Amino acid sequence: MKSGLIAAFVSLVALAACATSGAAGSANATVKVAVKEFSLKPAVNEVSAGKVTFVVRNTGRVDHQLVVLRTKRSAKKLYLATTGDVFEIGRIGKTTPIDAGRTKTLTLALEQGHYSLLCNLPGHYKAGQFADFTVR
Repeated sequence: MKSGLIAAFVSLVALAACATSGAAGSANATVKVAVKEFSLKPAVNEVSAGKVTFVVRNTGRVDHQLVVLRTKRSAKKLYLATTGDVFEIGRIGKTTPIDAGRTKTLTLALEQGHYSLLCNLPGHYKAGQFADFTVR
């Protein structure tokens, strides 16, 4: 009887440990993002919460960047300054400008929610360099 209780207790502890690690520890994700004139395209639009590494490849002819904003607003309806640049409200992180033909990485800890990915160099957002992104 005593060994049965011990086995049941050990099983319960193991089950609780699995449930806790699944909730708190999330898988790391790598998201490739292609940026060029008039577009910003992540390879996927949704990942699990946790550490996310964006691998940003500039396939265009001019500098670009990646800005990650946590926002409830659609990527195409962000708040703009009179200059046409996006107010970076909710910014989680961003790259420095990426030269044509180059790649940069940006690793962030992302919680569940909606994000906007964009290039906020002058005129780039208005030219269509943005995408919605979801973390579940």
